Amino acid sequence: MNHENITYEDKYYYLAFSYFQKIGPVNMKRLEKFFPDMHQAWFANAWELERAGLNPSLADAFINWRKSSAASIANIISELKKEEISFITWKDPDYPALLKEIAVPPPVLYYKGEIESSAKRRLAVVGSRKFSAYGSKAIAELLPGVIESEIEIISGLALGIDALAHQKTLELGGKTWAVLGSGLDFKNIYPAANRRLAENIINHGGALISEFPPGTPPHKQNFPQRNRIIAGLAQATLIVEAPIKSGALITADWALEENREVLAVPGNIFAEFSAGPNKLIKSGARPITATADILEVYGLNDDSDRNNKIKKRLAGRPLFFPKNENEAIIYKILKETSERAEKISSDEIIRKTNLDTAVVNSTLSILEIQGIAKNSEYGYDLN
Repeated sequence: MNHENITYEDKYYYLAFSYFQKIGPVNMKRLEKFFPDMHQAWFANAWELERAGLNPSLADAFINWRKSSAASIANIISELKKEEISFITWKDPDYPALLKEIAVPPPVLYYKGEIESSAKRRLAVVGSRKFSAYGSKAIAELLPGVIESEIEIISGLALGIDALAHQKTLELGGKTWAVLGSGLDFKNIYPAANRRLAENIINHGGALISEFPPGTPPHKQNFPQRNRIIAGLAQATLIVEAPIKSGALITADWALEENREVLAVPGNIFAEFSAGPNKLIKSGARPITATADILEVYGLNDDSDRNNKIKKRLAGRPLFFPKNENEAIIYKILKETSERAEKISSDEIIRKTNLDTAVVNSTLSILEIQGIAKNSEYGYDLN
């Protein structure tokens, strides 16, 4: 088959084949090699499919499925339109160039929003669903300079570090893509808690992406497969926090297999969430302790104007002059905590200072109103 062009009709046969998920990328390549086009592959009999390289049970299963209403191209197209989902095949010129380079790219990509084929600078950022204040601080400190340098962020929409990476990118006016391990129909966008985030990604020029057709639930086995796409869409993958056994490390393995850069934020040797990145660094991953380390991977460190802007932004914390002793004491604790990339609860501040509860709480409220401090579910920190 000609792998540079695709007819309008053939494109829809690729789409139909993708709904039969037992035929993956390897078998699709076999069909392409044997048949002159996907139209003929679609209507082939069992003997022809076996000659193309499919095993007999798979060929029979496909033919039986092909007879069902689920295989109706008209029904499939109608479903996509209803859910406002677009699709692209690996033979389309607009298929993402970086993804096309991996060993097993998905034959069909479903997407909502906007995707581009050009190999723009993209960074995959992944980590644990559970994370510490240190992980949150790392995202907050590292990403502004990355977004300033017009590097797009790829992640998986998962709770935790993935969601933080998407959210911070949007806050900074950057573009981000989320790769899902489920169908893109509203019912199956996972996790449900991040559906609003998914909408914001689309509304700000990014995209939701999946190789799974609409109606596919977020099965556990889908996510390791999904992770190869996250790694495949980016020149480098950054692991922020992750335990030894985690999907983030599977993404790192995919990146290594595809000769992409693996970056890791080092952490406390006693912290569970730093075990994964620390292990990767011992195995040769590039340690990331500042934005400049990431920019170096993309050959951007020579741009002094850009780096000066980045340093200015990161150093832009508001000046603070305490009005009384209580503010000075509490500010000092917040500053020390912030420098350790940690957060602290009001109860801990009360224990450390022996100040009255009402005094601590009112002082913290004043610091928040002034934009000096901020509060989250993990505690207080400086802005």
